[in-house]
Amino acid sequence: MCTSVILKVGARMIVPLSLVFAVFIYFKGHQTPGGGFVAGLVAAVALIVHRMSFGTQSLRRMLPFSERYFIAIGLTLALGTGFGAFAQGLPFLTSAHGYLHLPTTINQDYNFEWASVMAFDLGVFMVVAGVVVGMIDVLTKEVQ
Repeated sequence: MCTSVILKVGARMIVPLSLVFAVFIYFKGHQTPGGGFVAGLVAAVALIVHRMSFGTQSLRRMLPFSERYFIAIGLTLALGTGFGAFAQGLPFLTSAHGYLHLPTTINQDYNFEWASVMAFDLGVFMVVAGVVVGMIDVLTKEVQ
């Protein structure tokens, strides 16, 4: 754990903003560059900064279960997306898409374009974040 006050104060601002930015990249990524991989890296870096600033116990409170669960759930979700299309007689990982009509506070509906590739990207997000945080956590335990 770091004793730098500057790092701790900076982490209190940077970590939540980075996690929100990771969510933005995830949702923007199924139509443009980005998606689960990049969002997973951004989230992992935010979690590593949190661990560097506040220690392993604080990270464990933030992530109450092991990174292995993130990886297992992510792989299951990504493979399930592929097999879902395959079960319908389509090629493996064929994506479906459509629009979800969301009401807004202004007198206008917002049409959110969804795609089944978003579930695959969520799986990739979970695998990447779990692997990176797990690797850094193991490596820093070795150093300590």
